[in-house]
Amino acid sequence: MMHFATKKKRIASMKNALATLALAAVPALLLSACNGNAVGGGPGVAPVAPNAPAATSRGHRVRRDDNGPQDLHAGGATFPAYAYNLGNQPVGSYNQPQTPPGQGSIFYAAPTVGTVYYCLTGSGFGRAAFESNNGTTTDPCAPLGATPTGLGGRQDPPDFVGSDIAMASTECCASGTTYYTGRLTGSVTWGQPFEFPTIGGPIVYGYRPQDFKANVSKIKLSTWTYCAIANGTISDWNDDAITKDNGGTSVTGGTSQPITFFFRSDKSGTSYLYTYHLNIACNVSFKAPYNKAPYGGPSRSAAWPYGYNQLWPGPGSGSVPNQHFIGESGNPGVLAAIQSTPYATGYLEGAWAASANPKVGQALLQNGMNGKKAIFVDPTNKKAVANALAKVTAANITYGGGSDGNPLGSTTPWCQLYIDPSHIATPPKKAYPIVGFSYWLFYGQNNGIHVSDKKTLVTFITSSAANKLVSKLEYAPLSSSVHTAITNALNGTGGGSGTGQPCLQ
Repeated sequence: MMHFATKKKRIASMKNALATLALAAVPALLLSACNGNAVGGGPGVAPVAPNAPAATSRGHRVRRDDNGPQDLHAGGATFPAYAYNLGNQPVGSYNQPQTPPGQGSIFYAAPTVGTVYYCLTGSGFGRAAFESNNGTTTDPCAPLGATPTGLGGRQDPPDFVGSDIAMASTECCASGTTYYTGRLTGSVTWGQPFEFPTIGGPIVYGYRPQDFKANVSKIKLSTWTYCAIANGTISDWNDDAITKDNGGTSVTGGTSQPITFFFRSDKSGTSYLYTYHLNIACNVSFKAPYNKAPYGGPSRSAAWPYGYNQLWPGPGSGSVPNQHFIGESGNPGVLAAIQSTPYATGYLEGAWAASANPKVGQALLQNGMNGKKAIFVDPTNKKAVANALAKVTAANITYGGGSDGNPLGSTTPWCQLYIDPSHIATPPKKAYPIVGFSYWLFYGQNNGIHVSDKKTLVTFITSSAANKLVSKLEYAPLSSSVHTAITNALNGTGGGSGTGQPCLQ
C-alpha cells in the first residue's frame, strides 16, 4: 500500500517542516526575546520580534527588513542558497519585515554597506527577472516551497541573480533575445551581463533515516539502481537491486514499501544538472553484475530516455504521468516533502539535506568498482566532492559562451565566464558522482546603483574567508584559477579575447 499522507495533511506537514528549517537558520540574536508579539511573513519565514536589535557584521547593519535604499535585493537559484543566506527567505516586500541572511552565510559575512536580501525562487525565475522588465523584481517574495511570485525588491531591475544554468544564446545577448530587449529601460541601458561561477556542491538522494534505521544505517545505491529509481523502473524499496546494493540486507526488513519520488516542479538549475548527469551515466551498456538479475534484464532498464532540462522531463511530468512522482518548488520544497512523507526520496543539494530538522539522510552513490565490489561514495565527504569539481578551472572557461553551446553574441565576451557541465558529468573514480555549481549574473552597467557593494560581493566570493564559510557547509569552493579569472574580469585586466573595460561599472 502506498504510504501517502492525504494532500491536505502533507501540505500542513510541509509547512511545519519549512518553518522548522527557517527557524533553525535564523541567527539567535534576531530571535532574542523582545517586548511585543512576534510577527512574520507566513510559512517558511521565521518570526521576528518587533524592535529587535540590529546585528552587525564587518561594520554594516544586518536588519530584519529594508529600511533604506542602501539594501540589495536579489534572488534565483536555491541550489547554492543555503550558503548564500542559510535559506532565510525574505518573504514579502521591501517595505515589510523581511528575514535577513543568517549568521555564518556568505551574504551575512560579506562586508557590504547594505543588507543583501536573496529570495529563493529557482534559477529559471531568477534569470527571467534579470532578463526582462516583467515586474517580478518588485513583486513580493513568496514563502519557501511556494510557487515563486517575485523577489520582494525595491526597484526593477534586481541587483543581481543566481542561476545554476548559464545564459543561452536564445536569452542573450544579440538583438532580438529576451535580455537585449528587456534590459533597456527607456534610454537607460544596463549593459551586457557579467556572469561567472560561484560555488559547487553535491546533488543527493535524500531519505528519512527513521524509515530504515532498523535495517541499515546508510542506504547505498549503485549507478544502475539510482538510474532505475529516477526512471521509475524501481518503484519499491524492497526491490532486489536495492537489497543487493546493501550487502543482501533489505532496507525495509523484507516488506514492500513503495517509493515516493519528489522532483522540482519549477524551472530549476538543480533539475538541469541532475538530468544532465542521468543522461550520461544511465545511457550506457552496463557491465556485470549490472547487466543481469537482480539488476538489468529484458524488462528492466536503467536507461534515461528523457534528456536533460531545467523543467523536469521524467516520470511525473505532463508527458510521463506517474502517481509516485510528485513535483515541489525549490530545494526547500523537495526537502520538506521528503521530511513529511514516509519512504520518500528525491534529488536536492546536499547542504539542504544536512541542515534538515527532522534529519534527512543522504544515500551513498556508486562511483567505480574495486574488483567485483562497488565503490560507494558519501556526499558528505568533502574530498570526494572537491575531486568531482576538480575540472571546474579557468582552463575550461569559454568566454562569451552560452549554455546551449553557441556564442552569446555579447559585445563584452570577456565578461561571461561559462564552464560546460560536461566537465563534471563523469567525475573520476571514488569522487562523488553527481555535483553541480552555480552562477551569479550582474549587469555590466549599474547606473550608480549599489556599485561599490556589488564589487564587494564579487571580491568576497573569491576570498579565503568565503571559502572557509562554504567549506563548513556541504558546498565546495571553486579553484583559485577560477577566482583569479573572476577578479580579472571584474577589473578588466585579463581573460578571453578582446579584453577591455571592467565587467561591473
